[in-house]
Amino acid sequence: MKKFLKKYLLVILIAMAINLPIVITGAYRTNKTVTLKGDTTLIEDFVEIEGAHSQKGSLSSIYVISMDHSTILQNLLVKLSKTSELSDLPESYLHLTDAELNQMGRIQHSSSITYALIHSYKAACEIDSTIQISYQLISFKIEYYRAGSDLRIGDDILGINSYTIKDHEEEFIQAFNSLKEGDIYQVKRGNDILSIPYSALNRPYGYAIYEIDSSKTSPKFTIKATNVGGPSGGLLQTLSLYNALIEEDITKGRKIAGTGTIEPDGSVGAIGGIQQKIYTAFDDKMEIFLCPADNYEEALIAYNKLSKKEKMKLIRVSTFKEALEELKNAE
Repeated sequence: MKKFLKKYLLVILIAMAINLPIVITGAYRTNKTVTLKGDTTLIEDFVEIEGAHSQKGSLSSIYVISMDHSTILQNLLVKLSKTSELSDLPESYLHLTDAELNQMGRIQHSSSITYALIHSYKAACEIDSTIQISYQLISFKIEYYRAGSDLRIGDDILGINSYTIKDHEEEFIQAFNSLKEGDIYQVKRGNDILSIPYSALNRPYGYAIYEIDSSKTSPKFTIKATNVGGPSGGLLQTLSLYNALIEEDITKGRKIAGTGTIEPDGSVGAIGGIQQKIYTAFDDKMEIFLCPADNYEEALIAYNKLSKKEKMKLIRVSTFKEALEELKNAE
């Protein structure tokens, strides 16, 4: 019996010796971020335009898989991949919880869709006057706050000092663009209205939130629910909506993908994970990839590693209007 127990104990010890390192490396989380190849997503899956024009080709955004606070095991596995990336999680994000990071992504994505609708409708209206859109500024939503700040993700700044967005939009914008010590935010958090003083620590990071008046917007649109977060699909969302609104098909039968934020002024902003997005687009047989100007040099590193890269054209763009012109002129 003692001999059996010793043998049984030895088996347990051997199993622990083998599995314990795996358990530890698979459970201990680090201040690293893992970025993996993702997939292409057809833009029309996000917004449906009433009476939308058909297209022969496709317009797709690309998402990557990003894991913040990755485990030791995940970090080790990433180092074995040629298309994945391991980077330090920015110190400025270490105070944010996973729930806050997810909330940040949802705010970014929702704002991106609104900006895409506004820019696409306004551009289409220049071609067809029956296309109209009406919108107004309703808040400035916080999507990031510094450690120690009184602001929180999801807060809505509705006013500054005595200037509210509702009654004094122009004055509010001027005050917002020239914030100084002593200014007071009027902040909505849940059902509460708070007064928060401006300071360097309480600097607002977020998005201007616009409400679109559906009764004065034509044609009608429906925003569909999605689990995708972040603002990186903004450019392609804008192009897809524009293409649905006008008769001319800017895809010309081509498989077009790309990335980049869309800003309130129509410029295209930089994004993360550009190299993984290049690899994903190429693997999914995209013919054109639209790349933000600020990401172009990094994108070239991945693009130049592709075998038969001539099958996918890489195009650098700075604005929505520039992207439109490139698609119209590209062969």
